[in-house]
Amino acid sequence: MAQKLRKYGLFINGKEAPAKGGKTYIRENPATEVPFAEIAEAQKEDVDKAVKAATKAFETWSKLPVAERVKYIHKIAQALDKNREKIALTNTLETGKPIRESRLVEVGGSIKTLEYYAGISNQLNGESMSISEAQLSVTIKEPIGVVGHIIPWNFPLLLSFWKIAPALVAGCTIVLKPAEHTPCGISEVAKLCTKAGLPDGVLNIVPGDGAVAGQALVEHPGIAKVAFTGSTQVGKIVMKTAADTIKRVSLELGGKAPCIVFDDVDIDNCIEATLRGGFFNQGENCTAVTRLLLHEKIYDNFLSKFIKRVKKIKMGDPLKDDTEIGAVISKEHFETVKSYFQKGKNEGGKVLSGGKRPTKFKKGYFFEPTVLGNVDPKATIAREEIFGPIVAVIPFKTEAQAVRIANDTVYGLAGGIWTQDIKRALRVAKSINAGYLWVNTYGGIVPETPYGGHKQSGIGKELGKDGLNMYLESKTVNIFIGDKIPAFYKC
Repeated sequence: MAQKLRKYGLFINGKEAPAKGGKTYIRENPATEVPFAEIAEAQKEDVDKAVKAATKAFETWSKLPVAERVKYIHKIAQALDKNREKIALTNTLETGKPIRESRLVEVGGSIKTLEYYAGISNQLNGESMSISEAQLSVTIKEPIGVVGHIIPWNFPLLLSFWKIAPALVAGCTIVLKPAEHTPCGISEVAKLCTKAGLPDGVLNIVPGDGAVAGQALVEHPGIAKVAFTGSTQVGKIVMKTAADTIKRVSLELGGKAPCIVFDDVDIDNCIEATLRGGFFNQGENCTAVTRLLLHEKIYDNFLSKFIKRVKKIKMGDPLKDDTEIGAVISKEHFETVKSYFQKGKNEGGKVLSGGKRPTKFKKGYFFEPTVLGNVDPKATIAREEIFGPIVAVIPFKTEAQAVRIANDTVYGLAGGIWTQDIKRALRVAKSINAGYLWVNTYGGIVPETPYGGHKQSGIGKELGKDGLNMYLESKTVNIFIGDKIPAFYKC
């Protein structure tokens, strides 16, 4: 029996609505290749309508006491928790990721992010400074205005709430453009927010093509800040476009994370974390371990154990609770991942595991967890972001060589260091040019910690107090408290 096609409209000013001209597109389930949703495709006029709704809502939302805004945030978190299974199901249907990841990481992580920002809402205070006996200076923190959020497809719910939560606490209103592949879950969440009492116009969703809806959002003069997560290539376009109206921009872009493993590690613990680092979310993760640097003394022993574990990762139906790796996002991306694997082979990488669609899958964009050994640091798969389940293994001899390889990239988002020598761990951490590092573990970005990249991995931060400050403007008020203004002119 054919599954009924779901239908999703735009979500503007608290209501679902069709796009201008009734334009829609179809999204398929990447694990089955069966269409499951018809989605309204926002046009420039729709984006303008959403910005106007958000602008009107900002007039009242920004003036609410922060304690009142926090009440709404708690209600949204409760609504997500109550509807966890429904939202997780939609998330898995549109992403192809295992249902357990949708529950724990996407929905669970979104709830944690909302709760964290509700908890630090009392830190919106400015400062007062006594400049002299006659002058007092006060800084005031104010919401920046209407913000545009552009979300990628790999974590469509979690990355939405990394932006939504601090924006709401700060007093901003939002127009959010989800990725073309993954608009369904956040559209359902927007409806839940309205049911939870969030005022109309505070959160608006405009799915559609990036070159149309995304471009219109970045260009719009009513948008004060753009928060974009996606590829470095598109991030450059966003930055250039935003410059025309001098918008504040935060960009979380691509990565090519190195994981440096020295010869004094606990190999079993390292393998456990590195498996997750390399293959979590099908490798569709900008902090994924795509460059595994192994000290030559442990290279063979580590890989022998690592490959045995890789081959035991259970790939299967994303809707089953015991599935550990699902399908990549689309046919186009499947072909991209496959082409990178072929380049890796052609450039001298030794195939140790994977490299194809498993024969048991006749449908769906499934790509085996793949490992290539003895990869040249200059090879394509060691330099370009693959965004798939491929780990390139690179041997090294010395600490200096490992650091040099790790930093030899245009990216600087994340990385890992494995050693029992704490001095070496700190020394290498200070030498690695990246914004987020793990030592003797890998993976897991928590709301309490600021996250963002160096070099072409982006600008600005998300999460932590830094993430909240991205949505606030500082205003300085200087107050003369003396008896008489000192004379400046002699006339």
